Amino acid sequence: MEEIKIEIKKRNRDFGIITWPYSQDFEVKTLLELKETINIEFEDKLFKNRKVSYKYRRFSIGKKRIESLAKKKFFILSRSKENIKLTAK
Repeated sequence: MEEIKIEIKKRNRDFGIITWPYSQDFEVKTLLELKETINIEFEDKLFKNRKVSYKYRRFSIGKKRIESLAKKKFFILSRSKENIKLTAK
């Protein structure tokens, strides 16, 4: 199973979005299969139809959800069947 490790930055916490750097663009696009919308599994919940912006390299999961990860430094993205599993480390 492919996993991608993305650093949590201040703008992620401020705006409730997941962003990735240009250096990881190919890996993230491959994992997400260039889909317009994705389903995200996060903290035992499923968030359906989250729109992905490949132009700005981001998607939203919500500010309060990211703020709950105060001490975490990284996001881990992985594929779980048809969904994208998001965990924090």
